[in-house]
Amino acid sequence: MLAPIGHNQPPSAIELARPTFDELGKLLADNPVITSEDEARAAKAILDRTGLAFKDMEAERSAKVGPLNEKVKVINADYHRLHNADKKRPGLWDKLVGQLWTRMSAYALELERQRQAAARAAREAADEQARLAHEAEQREIEAATDAASGVCDVDIAGATEAANEAFSDYRLLDFKAERLEASALKVRLTGGIGNAVSLKDHETLHVTDWKVAIEEMGEHDGELPASIAEAILTAARAHRKAYGKLPAGISQLFERRL
Repeated sequence: MLAPIGHNQPPSAIELARPTFDELGKLLADNPVITSEDEARAAKAILDRTGLAFKDMEAERSAKVGPLNEKVKVINADYHRLHNADKKRPGLWDKLVGQLWTRMSAYALELERQRQAAARAAREAADEQARLAHEAEQREIEAATDAASGVCDVDIAGATEAANEAFSDYRLLDFKAERLEASALKVRLTGGIGNAVSLKDHETLHVTDWKVAIEEMGEHDGELPASIAEAILTAARAHRKAYGKLPAGISQLFERRL
């Protein structure tokens, strides 16, 4: 941004550098290809001046933002020591909240375990009652068959009543089991002013066979994803720094230029 007309401030590094870059633009337009020593010398002079201009611009920028960055650093430190949105560097209050979440999770897991146990017991009771109801139904059928065959003293009404009662008991127990099973599927904790919280699975990935993983990720188009390739090259440079050579599987390509 240019200073307003009539100001008493010295020109900024950007203002001072602008003529140099105007010359650079003209040189590039006039010389699509450098073909002579004179052109190369002129280009070298421009490059030297642009390098100095960049250096002055960076120094001026640093002088302006340095105090501001220090203020930001102090402000961030004041807040981040208590709360930091970066989960890898939690503040004191983040750690306290984390402890409470851990205890809440432990309670919810225990509640889930208890509900699952109750649901299993209820389902076992319902299954047992279903067996008893089936047996009562069989006795009802046998009583009806005996009566039709002329067997005396057959209590068909009693057998039917017992079968109906057994089936009614089964329906009640089955309904109870279904409700408990549904309750065990989603443990929700309420209270406060926010939404209820519930247990859910949080994914954490672990590398168990990096060779197989890299091979599969590269088999679709024959090339590794750029993020993996860059990570490997970063690790390869660290390997060379530590052991004096690049690891196997990494090649070098040199480009000759200024």
